[in-house]
Amino acid sequence: MNIQKSEGLLSVVLPTELASSPSSRQLIINQDQQDEEASDCPLLTPSPPTTQANNALESGAIFVSLEGNPVESIPPPTLENINKEDGLNEFMSIVNSSSRTLNDEPSSRDPMVESTTSGSSSDTNGPVCAQLLTQLNTAYQHLAPDAQALFYNQENGGKPPLVGIQLMVPKPSKDYRFMKWNWPLIRKTCFWSLMSVLAGCTALVIGVIATMPRKCDPPVQWWQGSVFYEIFPASFQDSSKAGDGIGDLRGITMRLDYLKKLGVRGIRLNSIFPAAHYPEYYSNIDNLTDLNKELGTLDDFATLVREIHRRNMSLLLDLPLYPFIKTLYNESTSSEKPNKTDKAVRERRDVTDDSVLEEVVLTTPSTSLQAIREALSSIPPPLDEPEQQLLISNHVNAVSDNLVTTAIKIWLERGVDGFYLKGLEHYVEEELFVSSLKHWKYILGSERILICHMDALNAAKSIAARNSILMRMDLVDVTLRVANGTMEIKRQVEEVTKGLLFEKPGYPWIHWSIGGVDSKRIASTINVKNATMAATLLGMMLPGTPSIFYGDEIGIMDCECEDHKDLPHVHNLPPMYWEKIDGSDVKFASIGVTAWLPEATKPLETSLYGTITEMAKLRSETTPIYVKAVLKENQVLANCDIRYADDEMIVIERWYPRRNSYVFLANLGNSTQTKDLSFLYYGGQVVVGPSYRLNKDVYFKQLIIPPGEAIVIKLDK
Repeated sequence: MNIQKSEGLLSVVLPTELASSPSSRQLIINQDQQDEEASDCPLLTPSPPTTQANNALESGAIFVSLEGNPVESIPPPTLENINKEDGLNEFMSIVNSSSRTLNDEPSSRDPMVESTTSGSSSDTNGPVCAQLLTQLNTAYQHLAPDAQALFYNQENGGKPPLVGIQLMVPKPSKDYRFMKWNWPLIRKTCFWSLMSVLAGCTALVIGVIATMPRKCDPPVQWWQGSVFYEIFPASFQDSSKAGDGIGDLRGITMRLDYLKKLGVRGIRLNSIFPAAHYPEYYSNIDNLTDLNKELGTLDDFATLVREIHRRNMSLLLDLPLYPFIKTLYNESTSSEKPNKTDKAVRERRDVTDDSVLEEVVLTTPSTSLQAIREALSSIPPPLDEPEQQLLISNHVNAVSDNLVTTAIKIWLERGVDGFYLKGLEHYVEEELFVSSLKHWKYILGSERILICHMDALNAAKSIAARNSILMRMDLVDVTLRVANGTMEIKRQVEEVTKGLLFEKPGYPWIHWSIGGVDSKRIASTINVKNATMAATLLGMMLPGTPSIFYGDEIGIMDCECEDHKDLPHVHNLPPMYWEKIDGSDVKFASIGVTAWLPEATKPLETSLYGTITEMAKLRSETTPIYVKAVLKENQVLANCDIRYADDEMIVIERWYPRRNSYVFLANLGNSTQTKDLSFLYYGGQVVVGPSYRLNKDVYFKQLIIPPGEAIVIKLDK
């Protein structure tokens, strides 16, 4: 029986015991020292039982790396025969027969691939893994010294004989389930699934990067941080061909592109209601729901609203409540005598919880619990349910039927986006004040706004009235007086930024007013060569929503006319100067038409011409300037700091975390200032200012600022 062996292997069958003969010793000596050490491998011990050793050796085969043809299987001689002379000759003939050339095709050296029963080569029809697993019944055989014959060999001067040790591994089943799987399909499925996952992850990353916002700025509403522009309609633009010398709504529509270019977001109109002897006595209005005929028709108003909205701007109206509105009650309601229900409500409101608590605390140390009962008994008993419903219905009717509510509803239907409630401070102590503000804000919704003056907040003595202003108003107007020097400006600004309105994020924003219908022109109050634009830039640098009074962007002055000395309250309302301001030669009125007031004269030349537009653009794009404040450690902090205010110079810094800070520097004095402000900053780049300074680096070691000039510097990080 022939067995296929790999080249250089020879199958040798060893007996159970080997005699210590010269030939056997020579065979052991010829073995590699490394093989001899490997034969003592402890992993192969202990030896199989004695009863199975002979059979295992007889059926097993040991392969020795020799060249030649495989040796045929010969029954292994016993130890007794080998010790004899003839037995030794037979054993040596087996060894010498290994010198023959192996003609069979070589096979693996691993005895696992050899069959121990048939002597033929392993099955090659199945996969390699199956061939290996089906041949696990092959015995692993090694040679180890026989300890029992050690004494015998020592006496004869030889090495101990070697005995065979084999490790039997049970043969598993040939039929494995995974062998029938479609492995090519499995590999393709796994590969393309992995590719799909990688492609999906790549697309997800690309989508996140593409949709990621370029700026991480805090969200603001349209009125927060925007630039408002206040217009007295009768003095802005006269569009009539015949010409009556009074501005109108069509004239405002003609100038909308100029306002859009200026950077205006909200247009605020005051005094558009019917009044006797308009516009000289514009405050003597007749009602709050009609339009003054001198200004145009309701169709003209609808056209104005449509064109304003088309340019992504908003329209706001001033509602002059005082002295036109006597009370927030309806006239019929206010003229009636108060009934018993109203009287009970007023009595109950007069006795507040704080007063009861104070009385109890004062009387407790000196009296017994009877004093507490007497104090609590002073509170009027609760009203019956019908009386409560009647009270609620009376209040709702009084709020919904008053003149202010009616006016707000009508103008909202005509497209107005907000209202300035002028004179609201005269009504803060009325019973309907809180419910009126709540009802008005409910009518407007979240996209339309309410504005009131800071005087209303200061006049609110009760907590309910103050909280109502803080929760219902969107903007609180603050008039900034700039004619009293930079120290006074610093005091006014810090009084607001460190006050109540900056305690919580949800409180109203500041509406900064530098000029208005109730104050003189800046150019007429500051004794500096055309410092109006510098003051206007200062207002636009403060945190909140700045407002520009018409004409202040070019520095027009009050009307000083001898023919109108009896009208001092309108001297700050001269007709707008339009010569080549918006690129056209159209002036306020047609040629030969006399305006209701002498037109404003040509403003003084200034290096700040055009800076208002640049400042409005910078403000809309720069987070540190247009935001109100920052939230730090659950506290709202105004991101505005006046770092220097002396010698008619002022330095205002606006900052925001992880952004470049911006510094406003202005000289409101009459002389050129040379200052060393290196203790504050090192240097930066001018982003708003005169053309000769624009986009140039400046250093605070030696700053030279001419009178009436202002610059905005972007500081280095």
